[in-house]
Amino acid sequence: MNAAVSRRGFFSAFAKTFQKKAVAARPVEPATGVEAGTPRSVIIQGRFCIALTSYCAACVERCPVPGAMSRDRGLPLVNADVCTGCGICHDVCPAPRNAVLMLPRRTPIPPPTA
Repeated sequence: MNAAVSRRGFFSAFAKTFQKKAVAARPVEPATGVEAGTPRSVIIQGRFCIALTSYCAACVERCPVPGAMSRDRGLPLVNADVCTGCGICHDVCPAPRNAVLMLPRRTPIPPPTA
């Protein structure tokens, strides 16, 4: 006896062999593209920074961590050892293409000693 299989049924069964099972992933923050809860590091992309051609210090002025960001000849610099990766500088960057790049930190931040 020949079982009748529809075209849709055939391709559905065929596609199931190639589908990967859903893996529970941590949510990704849309603004930065880094998984939530992952320690982050900041890099200033000079080619997109407004401070390269005019005056801008939005990220340096609004950084909540003392010493994490400074200015050298008008350009913002990040001190990676002090930066906590909070992302405020990324949120306040006024450049048309955001100059602050958030990346996953390779080494975890040591806890502060009081």
